[in-house]
Amino acid sequence: MMEYNIKGRLAPVIFEETVDSTNTALKALARAGAESGTVLIARQQTGGRGRLGRSFESPPEGLYLSMLLKTTLPAERTLTITPMAAVAVCRTVEAVCGLSPEIKWPNDVLLDGRKLCGILTELSVQGAEASLVLGVGVNVNTPPDSFSPALRDTACSIFGCTGRKTDISAVARRLIAELDGLFPLWKADSRAFLAEYRRRCSTPGQDILVLQNGESRPAHAVGINEDMSLQIIGDNGTQALRFGEISIRPHVKDF
Repeated sequence: MMEYNIKGRLAPVIFEETVDSTNTALKALARAGAESGTVLIARQQTGGRGRLGRSFESPPEGLYLSMLLKTTLPAERTLTITPMAAVAVCRTVEAVCGLSPEIKWPNDVLLDGRKLCGILTELSVQGAEASLVLGVGVNVNTPPDSFSPALRDTACSIFGCTGRKTDISAVARRLIAELDGLFPLWKADSRAFLAEYRRRCSTPGQDILVLQNGESRPAHAVGINEDMSLQIIGDNGTQALRFGEISIRPHVKDF
């Protein structure tokens, strides 16, 4: 285990060559008393995890980063922390790489219509304090042929899109700085970055499939509500989608 310093930052940034999962490793550090703001970065994950218990492919030359955030705010407020991270990733890729990624609700970061980054937030509550482990996996210099055949049409990397290698440490430092800056704003007002999230989210205006409880249903995405839920119109009228997963399906149905 190695630590490296970021000027002016008090919480540690820890680097590991390989871990099973940065979220799993950081949760262990949290249980051992790690302070809020602690970051764990790995060059490679052998057991990366995604949403809904899925595995998350973590080939070499990506950025795999988890940050521990502690708060006494109500647990329902934490639902908006993952969209906050998506905004931070978009800002980072723009600043470091000069690219313009977009967000697929709620938190997939896309480049050229394909998935560049996955985000997983895990919550544990002890007494009045909630510990959030925010995991971010960005395909930075990942060669396109490193993805499994099942993902090659839907996933991408910065290298694959530009043909240029990017300094992964520069991406990590900028992402940490963005998260450090957004977290206090989020604690003060979870809507502090709402306008930017709406601007960056490409889902409103698209026909989608809503995937919940093993079933799918068509709908049309209308907009992003103040609580970061997705406003949709479907067979049951207008609804706010707070949980679940969506798949973009152009021209599924007219409403």
